[in-house]
Amino acid sequence: MNDLILLSWFLLGFLIVRTLIALVNAVSRPYLSEATKVDLARVSILVPARNEEKNLPRLLHSLLKLDYPNVEIWVCDDQSTDKTASLLQEWQSKDSRLRFFRGEPLPPSWTGKNFACHQLAQKASGDYLLFVDADISLSPQALQKALAYFRSHRLTLLSIFPQQKMQTTAEKVSVPFMNWALLNLLPLPFVLNMKNPLFAAANGQFMLFSATEYHENQWHEQVKDKHVEDIWIVRRMKQAGKRVAVLLGNQDVYCRMYTSYQEGLQGFSRNVHEFFLGSRLLMVLFWLGLMTAPAVIFLSFGLAGFIVYLFILLLNRLLVAWASRQSVCTSLLFHPLNMFFFTHVMIHNICLAINHTGKWKGRSINI
Repeated sequence: MNDLILLSWFLLGFLIVRTLIALVNAVSRPYLSEATKVDLARVSILVPARNEEKNLPRLLHSLLKLDYPNVEIWVCDDQSTDKTASLLQEWQSKDSRLRFFRGEPLPPSWTGKNFACHQLAQKASGDYLLFVDADISLSPQALQKALAYFRSHRLTLLSIFPQQKMQTTAEKVSVPFMNWALLNLLPLPFVLNMKNPLFAAANGQFMLFSATEYHENQWHEQVKDKHVEDIWIVRRMKQAGKRVAVLLGNQDVYCRMYTSYQEGLQGFSRNVHEFFLGSRLLMVLFWLGLMTAPAVIFLSFGLAGFIVYLFILLLNRLLVAWASRQSVCTSLLFHPLNMFFFTHVMIHNICLAINHTGKWKGRSINI
């Protein structure tokens, strides 16, 4: 058996493994379920916000519509240069549950979001701390469901990847990349059931903690210099034997993450290598496998082998779309463009690493 055929079997096997992972994620239904009655423990909803005047109204509207009465909402205006502060002042005057403050200047060795979250936790008085990003929205039942899931599974952290709402062609090209990578590479039930930090995942857009455990461990301070704080926090938790679960948002947690191709490129390029255990070498090897597999399999096995490969690839994409609650037709149609976007993101990520710096929300960051 020559080297080309061996490579073909490896690439085909890797696709089958990824499809099995996608199947596990699809059939395990990793969503919040209907809530049973829970006592109304106090929840502090904590929002780090830097230059979020466009996103905050949608988030705040959903938070104030929650069917869970015992909440306080704190927003940290993280040195914004837009109209975030004046917008928050207006909303604060309408509802006593909402309060905001201007964050302190960023100290050395901290990233902006970690420092904002650290300050928010110091303000919070709740039994639970829910950190959410300004670009998400919650259904009225989302918090009740999340607390019920948290308690029934005896968790230290519950994190949710929001359902992505996409309106423009540019969003359909860029945004599906995140769930495609997540659901191809990580069986979500393993995050809860495996202690190995290899199975670490989280999304900083929605992270629910026990306040007692958070204050004892100061999770954001532990990873204060990390730009992908969510994954690093889970790695620390797993090393400490804590229980973590990761779900998909379905209709309960959703967002319009990026509204343009350029926003998606800048956002994903900061940390795409973290999908591959923080290794850019693994990222490039993964990309090479994706790009070369069709030609290599065709040369080794002919048209019949190529058709088998294509069928499994389509099944993989269908399963990811189904689990993500995305349009199957749109997902299949845009898959080649999603792979082009991944290529662009990977190249940009490597360029940022070579230069050791990038920009995010007007701040320079080390990559």
